[in-house]
Amino acid sequence: MSSELRTRAQQAYDRQIEALSLSSAALDSTFDQAAALIAVASRTITTGLGKSGFIARKMAATLLSVRMPAQFLHPVEALHGDIGMVEPGNVLVVFSKSGETPEILKLVALAQHHGVRVIAITSRAQSTLAVRADMALTAHITMELDSDNVLPTASTTSALVMADVLSICAIELHGGASQRLMQSHPDGAIGSLLLRTASQVMHTGTDLPSVHPEATLHDVLVQLTVKPLGIVCVCDDQQQLRGVVTDGDVRRFVLEHDDLRTTLVTEVMTVHPVTVSPSDTLHAVLQVMEGGSRQISAVPVVEGATCVGVVRLHDIASLQLQQ
Repeated sequence: MSSELRTRAQQAYDRQIEALSLSSAALDSTFDQAAALIAVASRTITTGLGKSGFIARKMAATLLSVRMPAQFLHPVEALHGDIGMVEPGNVLVVFSKSGETPEILKLVALAQHHGVRVIAITSRAQSTLAVRADMALTAHITMELDSDNVLPTASTTSALVMADVLSICAIELHGGASQRLMQSHPDGAIGSLLLRTASQVMHTGTDLPSVHPEATLHDVLVQLTVKPLGIVCVCDDQQQLRGVVTDGDVRRFVLEHDDLRTTLVTEVMTVHPVTVSPSDTLHAVLQVMEGGSRQISAVPVVEGATCVGVVRLHDIASLQLQQ
């Protein structure tokens, strides 16, 4: 039984992946126009009924989190007075798998009557909603995940991804997320990364492990032992960074050589290492650490060419755990 369940689960994942691939391949200039419209709208109003309503609420929350005016409007409540919140300059983003829900179609007609442009996100490109909307985006699916093809599963996933991608693109057009999140997320993990800089967590002064370019690998080993940050900065007399040696570099050297006391650090160090500046946010530092071809666990902090500190991945993780 368990093997059959895993097979069934894998098939479900395959359907989700196929649906997302279809949606990605279908993106065209209509998507560009929809993102641009949301970016300049005085307010984005999202709506949907049932499971589609949850997706609509999520999109509104995403936009609100970066201080872009957005609000969820229940389609039934809209037909009983709440349509009063809709005004010219707004954009209405409508989620509906079938594109045939009567309450949704009535709301679309009312919104357009008020001069509001409508973006439809539906699984059926030829539905009434898609035809009547000003712009229609198709959240493709092959079938739902249950054997009867009735439970909203693949369709809600496809719609959710479309909503997230559309939101992110609109946010980028509106100026990006980081600066806005600094204002709207002062607490928690996001706030700790965006509101704090490398200068606030870096190891500096006598805690900074460093050696002169004329030092030996044995001197590096001493620094790694006394100041166990996993990295040693190689700095000249002016404290300018010339390179770095990590504990991994030392381990790899020891596997093939024995002459730690005679090998110069310049023979082993990484020249032109990745660096950050004291004013970089911890979010930016984390991107540097994890965004390259290989992840790094410690990075030098330089001001101009002068090495002023080291930040470890552990320092950032510890700060987040305190939130």
